Amino acid sequence: MKRFILLVVVNALLSSVSFGQYAHFPESGVIHFEKRVHLKNFMKRKMALSKSDNFDRSYMDQLMSKAPESYVYKSILSFNGSESRYDPVKEEQTAIMRNLEWYGFDYAGSYYQHIDKGLFKNKMNYNGGDILLEDSLLNIKWKVTNEYRDIAGYNCRRANGVLLDSIFVVAFYTDAIPLSSGPIGTNGLPGMILGLAVPEQHYNIYATKVEMGQPQITSEFAKKRDKPMRRADFQAFMRDRLRVGDWYTEAEFNYMMVNMLL
Repeated sequence: MKRFILLVVVNALLSSVSFGQYAHFPESGVIHFEKRVHLKNFMKRKMALSKSDNFDRSYMDQLMSKAPESYVYKSILSFNGSESRYDPVKEEQTAIMRNLEWYGFDYAGSYYQHIDKGLFKNKMNYNGGDILLEDSLLNIKWKVTNEYRDIAGYNCRRANGVLLDSIFVVAFYTDAIPLSSGPIGTNGLPGMILGLAVPEQHYNIYATKVEMGQPQITSEFAKKRDKPMRRADFQAFMRDRLRVGDWYTEAEFNYMMVNMLL
């Protein structure tokens, strides 16, 4: 009987040790994400806002007749301490996708965030050239709800957010990864964001795997002589370059800016 009680106590102690290991809150690692863009919905919205002439619309219609309903981009978020970096995974594109990407549903962006310093950096590709941004962290107004979802093996809580004044987003975060960061430029919740939906832009981003490790995080995207812009300066630059009111409608320009600034 004494031997039986001893075995029960030992098993209980081992279970508590195992649970403690499982409940360990990682402060560094790598998260694999998939971004699913609903192409045809995105393009329908863009065409409705556009000033494109009949030739452009005809060309877009031809492209969309051959395009898939949705397309998945892969990316990796590395985090360590108070820093995170989100980078695209380079994959070979089909001719149809290379043509469609010109319309701006993905800019192959890399994002760096230093949460403690409130610093945000971004490098994106636009028409074959790199654009560099450096500013404060994106300000998002969050409201946490009581809805939960399992994402990549983590219990995640839903939060509804508003950013860039009027853009509604839905996020699912886990406090088991304590860094207040997430994919692209998201931040501001009490844990890592593993799921994100941006209805207006017709895409969602979900984690597929979380790996523990000690990745080296770099904040550098380009040569030191390359000068980054702040968000407001970038918007003014693009407004002038795209000749908003002549080439682009105000609504089409704003639609484009959300995808570039988020």
